[in-house]
Amino acid sequence: MPSPDPSSADASMDVPPMDRQAPTDLAHAAFALGCFWGPDALFGAQEGVVRTTVGYAGGGSSTPTYEDIGDHIEAVRVAYDPAHISYPDLLDLFWSAHDPTRAPLKRQYQSALFPATPEQLEQARASRADVADGHDGALSTEIIEDAAFTRAEPYHQKHTLRRHTAVFDPFRAVYPEAQALADSPAVALANGYVGGHRSPTRLDDDAPRLGLPANATDALRTIAEGRHRA
Repeated sequence: MPSPDPSSADASMDVPPMDRQAPTDLAHAAFALGCFWGPDALFGAQEGVVRTTVGYAGGGSSTPTYEDIGDHIEAVRVAYDPAHISYPDLLDLFWSAHDPTRAPLKRQYQSALFPATPEQLEQARASRADVADGHDGALSTEIIEDAAFTRAEPYHQKHTLRRHTAVFDPFRAVYPEAQALADSPAVALANGYVGGHRSPTRLDDDAPRLGLPANATDALRTIAEGRHRA
């Protein structure tokens, strides 16, 4: 569904309240379940997820790019508040959001987990074993330890939201620098809405935290209502 005409929206806004109030004691982990645009929106929609970043992990090159990805895998790195969402919660989301038995057409789209701590590694292995017991086919999902993560190019960050300028442009006015824009918790949440991963009924509570102008909020609601997967 096309977004409303951005020329009708007041693009002026301050730093979103949820960005000012974002927790700082965060845990991190990376996940790969195909093209990273969709998972970026999926994880960004979850309560307790603070930031999402798409990039490349699991390969041998120290400087992968989209045009020269080599043996790296498209992944999303998730910064989350352990007081509100746990790594096992994120693992449950990971397994439910894709078919881990399907072999990828390219290694770029390989299903993979990139645990960041020994505890996460143990939990990832246990969850993989549990999921394998419930599937007839063999899982293709890899667990890759100590994988470096390289941030993808700016145009890949929050790609779904970028297509809806009525919502994206007010954020871009606040954060003209690409990394700050991509690292905004409010931008991650809005990306989750336009990706269809958060119920539009929650926007009444989320709108004050997002801090968008009224017309941009209306546009976000319209998009979310058209995209939400019940």
